[in-house]
Amino acid sequence: VLREEMPKRSCPFADSSPVQLKTRVRLKELSQGVMGERYRREIFEKTKQLLFKGAQTYMNNACNASAVGTYLIAQYPESCIDKSEICSWHRCNGQMLIGQDGKLRQPCASEMVLPVEVSKACSSCIRTVDIKDVCTQCDQYICQNCSKLCSCCSTIVCSLCSVIESEDVGDQIFCSGCSMYKE
Repeated sequence: VLREEMPKRSCPFADSSPVQLKTRVRLKELSQGVMGERYRREIFEKTKQLLFKGAQTYMNNACNASAVGTYLIAQYPESCIDKSEICSWHRCNGQMLIGQDGKLRQPCASEMVLPVEVSKACSSCIRTVDIKDVCTQCDQYICQNCSKLCSCCSTIVCSLCSVIESEDVGDQIFCSGCSMYKE
């Protein structure tokens, strides 16, 4: 007995149906999806909360046994440094870190001080020089050749954080903070 097989029917939806592949949903897809606005708002609120907590923690602990202050006191005798010097140095370099638990914490002394073998090269020209200044806007090391002095507030800034305005009298250099208020 010979059996004849029927040919298979072709799928009527061949071109119009989407390809069904596994799709990974990442943070980018979540933020662009249906609940994207809510998701982005949650991230914004959490970031804002971390920033405000960090500022509040930093202001509360500015001069109260800070990690920098205890490090400086341990390194140098009392006669070499005074409390105001520690406070001003700590206030300028108040970088807080996010710990493993997601909470803000003060960096320990070993995290704040660069090892001796780490080069402090100029961020503009990449030269390593003995006398280095720090840009007041971005805290990058700059050499004396690359440093510029703001005409308004007299702070030291790098070439990336400065704005040069040409006038009849000559060129004036402004830091990014002062350039906002200059017409």
